[in-house]
Amino acid sequence: MDGPAVTKPAPERIDAFIAGFFGEGNLVDPAEDPTTKAGQRLIQLLQALRQPSDIPVVLPRRAPDRPDHLSAYVIAWDPAHATMVSELLMAFVGPTYSYFNGLPAALNAADPVDQAVIDLVGPDTTFVLRSPTPQHEGRAWAALGQMQSTVGRRGVRNWHIPKPLGRLLGEFEVSLAAGDNTSSAAVLGQLTATGGLGGANLAHLRIKRLAKIGRDADLLQLPELADVLAADPPGPVRDAILAAIYHQSLAEALNANDIEAAKTSLTANGAVLPRNLRGTVGDLSNDALWVVLLTAHVRADHDTVRLLLDDSDIRIRLDRHPNLVAAAASVLPETQTVLADPAMTQATPNIDSWVSLAQAQAAGVPAAAAALREEAWHVWPQPYTVDQDMAAVLTGLDNAQAERAWQMLGAFLDADDLGHPAPRTAAVYIELALVHNWLSPGDLAGIVALTETVLRSSPGSDTYAGLLDDLSAETERWVGPDRALVALDLADLLVRMPCPDSEARLRLASRLLTPLAVHSSRLDVDLRMFAEQLDAELGTNLIWQPTPARADEPSTGPTLADVPALKVLLYSLDEAALSRARTALRDLAPQTSIHAASDHVGSPQLKQHAQHADIVVMATRCATHAATGFIRANTATGTIITEADGCGSASLLRAAAGALQTWQAVNNA
Repeated sequence: MDGPAVTKPAPERIDAFIAGFFGEGNLVDPAEDPTTKAGQRLIQLLQALRQPSDIPVVLPRRAPDRPDHLSAYVIAWDPAHATMVSELLMAFVGPTYSYFNGLPAALNAADPVDQAVIDLVGPDTTFVLRSPTPQHEGRAWAALGQMQSTVGRRGVRNWHIPKPLGRLLGEFEVSLAAGDNTSSAAVLGQLTATGGLGGANLAHLRIKRLAKIGRDADLLQLPELADVLAADPPGPVRDAILAAIYHQSLAEALNANDIEAAKTSLTANGAVLPRNLRGTVGDLSNDALWVVLLTAHVRADHDTVRLLLDDSDIRIRLDRHPNLVAAAASVLPETQTVLADPAMTQATPNIDSWVSLAQAQAAGVPAAAAALREEAWHVWPQPYTVDQDMAAVLTGLDNAQAERAWQMLGAFLDADDLGHPAPRTAAVYIELALVHNWLSPGDLAGIVALTETVLRSSPGSDTYAGLLDDLSAETERWVGPDRALVALDLADLLVRMPCPDSEARLRLASRLLTPLAVHSSRLDVDLRMFAEQLDAELGTNLIWQPTPARADEPSTGPTLADVPALKVLLYSLDEAALSRARTALRDLAPQTSIHAASDHVGSPQLKQHAQHADIVVMATRCATHAATGFIRANTATGTIITEADGCGSASLLRAAAGALQTWQAVNNA
C-alpha cells in the first residue's frame, strides 16, 4: 500500500514541541535516566514522534495539580489519521481502562502542554486518556504499548484511503439522524480532512450537528457564524441559528412576558442575527419565528412584522407569546398587506413528496440535493403514507443509484413517525446496506434504527425471520467488544419488540452475544451486566468468563455502587428503551435518583428536572432542538451533560455510566 501522506516536521519544530510538552505543566522529565525502565520506555515513545508514520504518538503527562495521575496524550498527525487512531484506541484501550469516548480532546490554549500540541498538529487531532484508578492506568499504558507495537509490525498503511464525498455525507447524515454522536463527529472530521467541501458547507454541517444535540452555546460561539449568516445559508441552518438564539437569550424573558428584557438581550446578541429576515420564514420552527418577530420589531421592520402577522398559520404558531405579538402589532403603520418574499416559495416545485425525492435522488437530479439541503420534506406527508411506493423506487437500484439513495437515509430517519413506521422502505434500506457492505459505525447506527422501524410494525413471521437471518449473516464482519454498544442495542430490540419467530430471534441473539461473551473481560461493568441480562432474557445460555483477578490489585477503586444520591435525568423519545436503561442503571448505582423524560418540547416538569439534575443523558434519535436545547438551557452550572451513541437501552446505560464515572473522577480529584 502507499505510504502515509505525512509532511515530516522539521527537527527544530520537534525540539520546540518536546521543550513545550515536557516543560511547565508536565512533571515528566524527558531527560529520564536511559538505564532505567522508565527512561527506556520514554526513548521508545519519542521515537514515534521523531519518525512520523502511521504509528500513533503516545506521550506521558503528569500535571502539577494531579501528580499521582499519569495522562496519555495520543497524537495523530492530521484529522484523517485521527480517525484511524480513534478506532485503534477504542479497540486496544476503549472505555475499559480509561475514560474514552472516541473523540479528540478539547485542548486548552491557556495550558502550556496543550498549546505545544496545538502548535505541532492543530487542535482536533489529539486524544487525552485518563484512568479512574492506578490499576486501570497501568493496564491502559500496557495496552497503548501493545497498540504501537501492533501498528509497527503490520507495515506502512495509508490512512488517507479515498472515500467518495457523497458517501461521507451520507454517513454523516445517517449517524446524526440515528443519534450516534461519536460517529457523526468522526465523519465530520473526515469530511474536514478530505478538502472536498468548502468552508461554508463544513460550517453548515457543524451547525446542524450542534443544533441536533442541543449545544446552542457552542453553536453561537462558532467563529464562522457571522460569515454563514451573511451568505444566506440554507433554511435548516438559518433555523438552527435562530432557535439557538431563542434558547440562549430570549426564552426566559419571553416566558416571563418581559418584552423589554428580551429586547435588551437580543440587542446584545445582534451580531449573530441575519440581515434578511424574510427568507424562508414559513419553514422556520416556532422558536426561530419568535426571534424573527422580535428582531423585526426592534429594527422597526414593519414589512416583516406584517408578513408574519398577516399569515394565519404563522400567527397561530406565534400565539404562545401574545405579549410579543401585541407589542409588534401595536406600532404597525396603516399600510397594505406585504406580499410574500420569493425566497419563501418552495425552491424545488417538482419534488413535492418522498417518492419524487427518492426518484430524483437515485437518478442524481440536482434538485434532489437542494430539497435535502433545505429539508423540504418537513411539510410533506410522512413516509409511512407512501411506504410501498417509496420501497418500490429503492428496489433494484444499481451501485451508483444505491449510494445516492443512501444519502437521503438521514432525512428518512428524521421523518420517522414512532407511531406510524414505514417498514417496507426501512427493510429495503437494510438490504442495501448489507449487500453493499456499508458497515461503518455510522452505517451500523442507521441499521439499528431501521431494524427498530421494521420491528415496530409487528411484521409477520416470514418477514421477521428473513430480516433477522439477513442480519445474522453479516454479524461476523462487525460484532466485537469495540462495537458492543451496537450489538447490545440490536439485541435489546429483540427483547423489546414482538417476536413471531423465536428460532430466528435466538439465531441472531447468539451471533450478537457470543463474541461479547468470549471477550467479556474487555467489557465495562455496565455493558457486561446488561449483556448477561440480555443473554438470560433471550435464552442464549452463554458462558461468561470471569474477569481474571490479579494479586497486585487488592482494590479496583470505587464502583458505581459507591456513587452517592445524585439526580440523573435520562432523555429519549423511546420510552421502552428509557425504562430498561433506568432499571439497569438503578441496579448499578442504587443510590441515584433517576428520572426518565420523553417530552417533545420544553415543559415545566422537564425544566424542573433539568434544573436539579447532576447528570443529564440524552438520546438524540428523532429528538427535536426544542427539547434538547431546552434541557441544556435549563441545567445548572456544573451539571454533566452527555449524549448517548444511539437510542437503545445499552447506549443510554453506557452514556449514563460514563457520566457517573466522570463525576467520581472529578470529585475524587
